[in-house]
Amino acid sequence: MLRNLSVAFTAGAIGGLVNVILLSVLNRSGLLAAIGLDLPPPALPAFLYKQIVWGGLWGLLLVAPFLTRNWWIRGLLLGAAASLVALVVFFPQTPLGMFGLNKGPLMPLLVFFVNSGFGLAAAWWYERATRD
Repeated sequence: MLRNLSVAFTAGAIGGLVNVILLSVLNRSGLLAAIGLDLPPPALPAFLYKQIVWGGLWGLLLVAPFLTRNWWIRGLLLGAAASLVALVVFFPQTPLGMFGLNKGPLMPLLVFFVNSGFGLAAAWWYERATRD
């Protein structure tokens, strides 16, 4: 069990890194600005640390026995759960507002997209690392 928890945390941390990379690429490419989501570049050391640690904590859910065995569905569910918590718990406490709509109507889609990348990367890593 300890091995699975360790692998799950690591998988989530890797997923958190993928989340930061996706967001940075979308931002630097100008795609976000083109669709009306002109976000400032993240303050990398602090943002990276936060995403990796929270990703690791979210990754612990990968050991849950009630989740499907299919890694990509598990990853999408993990990303959706993280997205919902961000949109309805954390964002309302910031200037982004409920669902991040103060930044624009596409903000929830962006959150689901980058968190899907997080979840898929984490679930893929967990699947590969726990194969016997």
